[in-house]
Parts: sequence; C-alpha cells; structure tokens
Amino acid sequence: MMACTKKQCMGKGFPLKVESTEQIVLEQEFNYEFTKNIYPKLDWLGIAEISTKFNIPIQLDTTKHSLEDEEFLKTLHNLLCNLKVITGSLTCPNCQRVYPIDKGIPNMLLREDEIYQDIKE
Repeated sequence: MMACTKKQCMGKGFPLKVESTEQIVLEQEFNYEFTKNIYPKLDWLGIAEISTKFNIPIQLDTTKHSLEDEEFLKTLHNLLCNLKVITGSLTCPNCQRVYPIDKGIPNMLLREDEIYQDIKE
C-alpha cells in the first residue's frame, strides 16, 4: 500500500485507490514466513478494498488464529505477491492526484508545479 507524496496529504492520502486496466497473476511459491511476518503490518481496510476489486475472496476476520489457517495465508500471499498491476493508476483519496502505473511501475514523482505548491504551503 502506498500513500500520496504531496505534503498536504501527509496522514490523509492513504490508502491510494487502485485502478487497473491490465494485470497479471504471477506464480510465486507460497512463503509462510514472509506472510506470517507481514501480517501484523497490513492495513486491513486497504486489503479489503483490493481483494474486492480483484475478486479475491479473503476472510477479514483478522484474529490470531488466522496465522494458523494455511488456506487464509495462501490467499493473502496470492493477493500480496502474485497479483501485479501492469497498467493503471493510483488515486489519492484526499487530493484526487492520479499517479500512473506503466509497465508495473507506479510513477510517484510530483510535477514541478506541485513541488512549488507544497513549498508555499
């Protein structure tokens, strides 16, 4: 999950809304340790939004027993590691700034006028 890079959005520009015109599903091997370790750091509202958008059903009852549910962890791993947006955009919920995604890489750089706008504020 990424946040808006504009100064006015600090603390308010998260999570960015994902729009995808092209995505692929990778076939990375399930990594239990990675998934278990990243689990407590996740933003579950963002996870819910992404899972709904990409039709990946995931149980959002995030209790400690979820770490023992291998099916849940595999689904979470699939969502985090195997889904790749190739073309699309990320939109800030605060300022509506759109960050394009091209060839799987989001362009989070601000335009020159946006940089100066942040300096003035």
